[in-house]
Amino acid sequence: NIAQIYGLEESGSIRALVMELVPGDDLAVRIARGPVPLSEALPIARQIAQALEAAHEQGIVHRDLKPANVKVTEDGTVKVLDFGLAKAVVASDSGGHQTETHTLSPAETGPNTVLGTAAYMSPEQTRGQLLDRRTDVWAFGCVLYEMLTGQPAFRRSTTSDTIAAVLGGQ
Repeated sequence: NIAQIYGLEESGSIRALVMELVPGDDLAVRIARGPVPLSEALPIARQIAQALEAAHEQGIVHRDLKPANVKVTEDGTVKVLDFGLAKAVVASDSGGHQTETHTLSPAETGPNTVLGTAAYMSPEQTRGQLLDRRTDVWAFGCVLYEMLTGQPAFRRSTTSDTIAAVLGGQ
């Protein structure tokens, strides 16, 4: 349930992934029509979870899971897209927490750097801390909440208010 990558192209200092074209609307378009019925939301959620599990098994943390990065085809197949902010975990402590990472994005994304979409970022991500797969689990919960309610869990009128809501759990 992850969009296939067919190649990496470089032109000067610009790098681009060549990915499969996934037809259909992204999940944000579907949610804009209203809450997703449970009978429709569960198969979508299951496929998102399978995509995250596959990425995590390969040591990849997505870090920007949100409805706009999930495509749902007409036959109900889900593909998770946009691993542009992803990180590959290269080492972990005895508790399975990330201790060192290699950035898959050309942008500087080390500790103390905040990247992502505020309404779906875990508290650790908003603080610029080292991340592991749990940040994707947090975002998955935000996406599931939004599917079922039609409303983002933490989006506020400004980015700073959204981050405050995430940190305050409101």
